[in-house]
Amino acid sequence: MGTPASTSTITQIADKVACGGATAANTGKLGCLSLFGTPEHILLLRKGTIIPANTVFNITYLTGLIQNGKLIPLVGASAFEDVSAEDTYSTNTSGVKRLNLKGLPEYKVMFEEGHEFYKQLSKLESYKAFDFILGDDEGNWMLVTRSDGTFSGFSGGHTTPERTIRKVAGGDAESKSFLFQFLDRLQFDENYIILHNDELDFVPSEIPLVNGVDMSFTAIPTAADTTLEVNVVLSGDANTAVEGLLVVNFRYMVEGVAEVPSGITEPTPGNYILDAVVALVAGETITLELWDLSASVDVTDLGGTLYRGNTSAVNAT
Repeated sequence: MGTPASTSTITQIADKVACGGATAANTGKLGCLSLFGTPEHILLLRKGTIIPANTVFNITYLTGLIQNGKLIPLVGASAFEDVSAEDTYSTNTSGVKRLNLKGLPEYKVMFEEGHEFYKQLSKLESYKAFDFILGDDEGNWMLVTRSDGTFSGFSGGHTTPERTIRKVAGGDAESKSFLFQFLDRLQFDENYIILHNDELDFVPSEIPLVNGVDMSFTAIPTAADTTLEVNVVLSGDANTAVEGLLVVNFRYMVEGVAEVPSGITEPTPGNYILDAVVALVAGETITLELWDLSASVDVTDLGGTLYRGNTSAVNAT
């Protein structure tokens, strides 16, 4: 982050160098210590996402980012490992040592979850697609502070989900690790802030995670039908019924034209009858998806729990 004021001219700042002895450093130890613990939670922000200075950092704000596809939370890692590169030095013929290259920070977090989680984690393999907000085991969060007073995540390089480690008889449980690197050492060393848990009104476990949902038609619509019958279960086990969905949690399309059901009933858990706006015509393609009417996104919020469904399509007979 540049230190000269924005009104400084080129003439005023030309050839000025802030070398170690000329830079003030406040090394006093008065006051309560600001500490950060073991990273256990990672918020992956889409590259370039900026957090305004007046943002209230709470569940409502994070939920909006998640629903709009700007944030992917990875909460509750089972283990953490710092695999950062060491700083490297060169030594001249007189034995004088000099810093040659500052190593870039790199972290590895390990998760012990089910296979649906591992499959979704594998989708995050990328390069320079995300920035990272770090959360520790005490519920503190570390963000980057920008020169204009706004905030962001730490600039990320590669994100690499490693292969799933299978269980060996008598050994550790199955697990999958997630490796990610930070590209800006200055952000990591100086240009960051910590949001301490006693100043926040939530804990990491309350951050909503997006649950995958499988939807299927339980009856093929026929000409003149005014209802759609569907079954909704969690993708994680392809069995657990998703109950309590409302009209505002669904959207269907007839030949590409979007409609919101006019009514809904749930005769048995996870089985829904949706009232269509108009009668169906033979040969029409009907596509069904979960939808959040208030946010106009495909991640729907049901009482603080987030769901994203597969898109199911069928032709009326």
